[in-house]
Amino acid sequence: MRIALAVMAALLLFTGTASATPRHIAGLSPALHPEGVQWDPARGQFLVSSVRHGTVSLVSPSGQVRPLVTGTRMVSTFGIQVDRGRVLVAYGDIGLGERSVPGQSGLGIFDLRTGRALKFVDVPGGANDVAVDPFGNAYVTGPAGDTIWQVSSSGEVTAFASDPRLAAAIGNNGVVWDPRGFLVTGNYTTGALLKVTRGHVEDLPAPKLVGADGLTLTRDGLVVVTNTLGAPGKNAVTLLDTRTWQVKSQRDWPTAPTTAARTPHGTYVVSGNLDVLLGGGTSDEFSLDR
Repeated sequence: MRIALAVMAALLLFTGTASATPRHIAGLSPALHPEGVQWDPARGQFLVSSVRHGTVSLVSPSGQVRPLVTGTRMVSTFGIQVDRGRVLVAYGDIGLGERSVPGQSGLGIFDLRTGRALKFVDVPGGANDVAVDPFGNAYVTGPAGDTIWQVSSSGEVTAFASDPRLAAAIGNNGVVWDPRGFLVTGNYTTGALLKVTRGHVEDLPAPKLVGADGLTLTRDGLVVVTNTLGAPGKNAVTLLDTRTWQVKSQRDWPTAPTTAARTPHGTYVVSGNLDVLLGGGTSDEFSLDR
């Protein structure tokens, strides 16, 4: 009994509650429209990007929003990764930001603790998402082209792999690093999932998931978030077995989700009301759901 009470006291001390984070987190911030999300293990909060503002913000489990990265050259921010005290952010201009820098496409690298800019690296192809390998190399998808780009820890940009299967109206989009030593990316338009190593691309024996946007590797398998923002797929979250690449479960989503983050409390899916932004309006609301 004393041990149980001690554990509960520790939970209360470090988290303020002995219960897990809520299943639904309602965020409110002026026209934020987040597309990417990651978990900040140091703070126990979420990091979200902003298609409208080109920022990175912290979101507490109670839904409070606080800016971390602001006032940079980035027009719109998309996929986020946390690695070794850094925040890596894919950014560009797709015509939905508060301002415009035509042709902008790159990777921003920031200090996780302070939000201070460490490096900006130009990356071709309309940068959208980013994955990181155990050596600190970043891999950036470019949906406007047929290439996944590698950004070394020193900032050198090279073509990691190019292949026609990576290209489409909206091509290679979500990307994750599989600890078995390869990348997995999804082609948003065709729905194909692809295994990528240096200079080599091959189809995975997975079902076509049209509108495949965000990919997240979890203990249970690969989470594929699909939406209908730019393709005739479905708003859904699908879990694939990473041994067979077949569907373990699929859940329809009431909104247009874009990606998910693995946390100690489960996998959370972000919905940033991007359909509203694409329709010419804005919304101050967004949600994170487990």
